[in-house]
Amino acid sequence: MASFDATAVPRCTIDFPLEISPDEIISLAGPINTLLKSSYLLGPTFEFEATLNSLFDIAKEIAGVDSCALLVRMDNDPASWEIRLGRHIETRPSQDILSFLIAPAAIAAHFGKAVSMDPDWGAWSAPICEAWSSRSLLAFPMRSDRDIMSVVVFGKRESHPFTPVQMKLLWALALQAETHLHRADSGETFSAYTFLDPLTHLYNRKYFDHQLEKEILRCRRNGGSFSLLMLDIDDFKSYNNRFTTTAGDIALQEFAGILSGCLREVDTVARLDGDEFGILLLEGITEGAQALAQRIAQQFQRHLLPGENESRTERLSVSVGYASFPADAFDVTDLANKADRALHMAMSKGGNQILSFHEITDVGGVKNVLLSLPVQKIYEAGRSVVDMDKFLEILLFTGMQGLSAGRGSIVVKDAEGDFNLRAAIGFSRYEEHITSTGEFRAGPITHWVVDHQLPLIVSKPEDSPFSGPFKKNGYQTESFLSIPLTHRGRTLGALHLTNRKDQRPFTHEDLKVFAPITSEIAAILAQGIGFRENVRTFSLSILTSLSDALELRFPFLSGHSNRVRDLSTRIGERMGLAKADLSALRHAAELHDVGIVGIPGNLLAKKRRLNEQETEMVRKHPFLGSKMLEGVPGMDATRRAILEHHEHFDGSGYPYGLRGDDISVAARILSVAESYDSAVSARPHRGAITPEEALQMVRNGSGTLFDPEVAQLFAAVPPTH
Repeated sequence: MASFDATAVPRCTIDFPLEISPDEIISLAGPINTLLKSSYLLGPTFEFEATLNSLFDIAKEIAGVDSCALLVRMDNDPASWEIRLGRHIETRPSQDILSFLIAPAAIAAHFGKAVSMDPDWGAWSAPICEAWSSRSLLAFPMRSDRDIMSVVVFGKRESHPFTPVQMKLLWALALQAETHLHRADSGETFSAYTFLDPLTHLYNRKYFDHQLEKEILRCRRNGGSFSLLMLDIDDFKSYNNRFTTTAGDIALQEFAGILSGCLREVDTVARLDGDEFGILLLEGITEGAQALAQRIAQQFQRHLLPGENESRTERLSVSVGYASFPADAFDVTDLANKADRALHMAMSKGGNQILSFHEITDVGGVKNVLLSLPVQKIYEAGRSVVDMDKFLEILLFTGMQGLSAGRGSIVVKDAEGDFNLRAAIGFSRYEEHITSTGEFRAGPITHWVVDHQLPLIVSKPEDSPFSGPFKKNGYQTESFLSIPLTHRGRTLGALHLTNRKDQRPFTHEDLKVFAPITSEIAAILAQGIGFRENVRTFSLSILTSLSDALELRFPFLSGHSNRVRDLSTRIGERMGLAKADLSALRHAAELHDVGIVGIPGNLLAKKRRLNEQETEMVRKHPFLGSKMLEGVPGMDATRRAILEHHEHFDGSGYPYGLRGDDISVAARILSVAESYDSAVSARPHRGAITPEEALQMVRNGSGTLFDPEVAQLFAAVPPTH
């Protein structure tokens, strides 16, 4: 509990209308769809912490929120605030830091409106943002009977602050949360009765099924994993018949206590039916589920239960079956069925068994599994192949199910001949070489499979054409299977499977059984890549035509894009950029001014310097240009370069005031090339300067306007005219 004096803080309220305009709605389909589902995603009204954690998840998805918290006003001291629940903020702060952590709530309550803060706004704001480790802060007050009783705070660590549209989205989300929390206060008793099992005080099946669906949605959004455990007390019916009903009830209650004691607060445990229980182990994979099940079984076996004359003489055991998402299944029904099948197999073996789904498949199980593969999901994904990564994730999961592999990846060769890791399952999220932002270099196995257009089946180390251990690269077994994805003589990439769960080596028989579905995967992948390339080519053709039309409309721009492209390419080659990065840079240079089509033409033709309002209108063109490429497959790097090409190295540029390495390399290169060519070209409001003067301008701007490395490389070998 702490307080903060907000009376001396200058007004920092969000005063523009927070309604989302029709024009904004068009470009916000994804976030708005998430908001429309937020009532479902926020969960049951009585579960306070779950509601807030879902709120924080949604805020991260729709607006890139990094830190957040709910702060509550104290009843006995309205000037004091308490952090009820937070994420990515100091958990045990000193009193000095705590006062700055609760400051956004005090300021929002003081002004009675939503407020925003930025560390550059003055000495008062810098320590507040620093306490939150944020570049930008928003605070939305929540009212009860017109009084502000709580405030939700969102923080963003990226160098550019929350945009007005993101503020509107978060405001809408805060209103949803306010409604949920009010319902929680008024309906807590009723909701608890609805979702709790009255005997064990665990959750019931209705709540458990709801949480299972919600966890599937959450993990699909953030790439997480979890395990579903199904548990059944062995011979409970016999025990219940031999002794009193009271003894059976006590046994269920005490088993529920053991379950609760073995779990973390974030996990979910429920009584599903009779003596059957379920557990959702968050972030839990096969090994974690196995360890948890063993701990529960051991504790329960040691526990004495009521017998004759209420004496403690009886022991019971428990059977457990479990399956993991996404390693074993990709949807709710499939996951529940597989965990249930593992449980029934454990019970059929006499009980007191712990089995995972992959342990119940026999040696010939591959053929049986292939019969139940979600092939329909492949075709459904194929109909939306613009989102290729989601498509490939389903394809990869299909392959892993088919051969009971614990880890797999799909590597695709692009038009420039570079390899890209497009899907990966079963890897640690901390393995740098599989992150989407890290550089990916295909290994010798991928090159061998693609170059030879042949599968590589390694049952034992001596089968491999490569020397050296593979376990250091995350292989838990010496056996692996790599299959070329070939369609009509063209090899599109490779599918790699390893870490087989049953510890058996991969064989030629596996390849033979799996060949038909591999062909289907390659065929659908070929269609997807072809469609993706057609969309990309068609979009680029339209945008290039628009750019050419601009040069015809404004003769002073004639040849500007091509010259900037050539200058940028030369710098990029000197910096040793990869082929894919050079290609993105060339496209960005050719289209960097395409957003001008959204600017009134009379502004560009004025023969005087623009006033402040006119300048702000022209400065929208990088943003407009990047929006025109939105949704074009494979153009993310190009879009970013166009958006940032007027940012300055010292943070004085636009539209976001990025600085240093926060600006993409392509944009830093494009900034130098574009500035140089603009300077040596006449404009309606000014004349041209000489190449020597323009070159000196680049040198003078090194470290302020321009990246020093880029400026130095450009000036070292100046362009010839």
